[in-house]
Amino acid sequence: MTRRIALLLFLMTTLTLTAPLLPAQSRQTWVLAQYAADLAVARQEIRARMANNYVPMGMEVDESLGISILYVDAPVAARIGIRGNDVRLRRFAGDDAEALEAGVNSLLSDGWFPVDISRTEGFYYVLAINSGWRVEQWRFAYDMFTSARMQAAIELFQEDGFELAGLGLYEGVQAWYLFVQSSDWQPRQIYFNSYLNENDALIAGFNEDMAEGWIPVGFAVGTTAITVFFVR
Repeated sequence: MTRRIALLLFLMTTLTLTAPLLPAQSRQTWVLAQYAADLAVARQEIRARMANNYVPMGMEVDESLGISILYVDAPVAARIGIRGNDVRLRRFAGDDAEALEAGVNSLLSDGWFPVDISRTEGFYYVLAINSGWRVEQWRFAYDMFTSARMQAAIELFQEDGFELAGLGLYEGVQAWYLFVQSSDWQPRQIYFNSYLNENDALIAGFNEDMAEGWIPVGFAVGTTAITVFFVR
């Protein structure tokens, strides 16, 4: 299996988004939307977007600014086998590892596939969809956010049969990873790119990479840039 890891590092700081909604085109192939930090409201908004044939693929949370969700048009998501029509957005206390483990295990045993994670000062957030995929094992990992360490972490887990499913930044300098072992989630290639956090640059960057066949499945947001995790 051929994989490409192209890591373009942009050091992140505090999470912020310059716009609540960033369209790519009339029927957007992707949408980046921001909601209030109320889980019930966010779930309702995500389900409404899913009813309009979009699949939530990425998430970042800042408790003072809200919940940001990256969507991909369902036919585009289907190219890498991701489908779903319902969502689970769960929050776990950051100092309760047992509750986190039990909560994620419960999601997986009920058939939910975790598409992204986010770590804040007080909580872990997990975004999952009912893809029907089976996950044999999962792992959280974290390290300083540098290109060399990201590449080393990904390659280390790949040696044990795990693939990256979610990525987030904590306080702008610490990368948090969600790895899963699943026969259903086996991307051929993965790729990271960073864009300036302003509308024109984001729209142009997303559309250019997607035109080359890359599909965004996660992202991390900083004051001046967004780093996006792509697969194909």
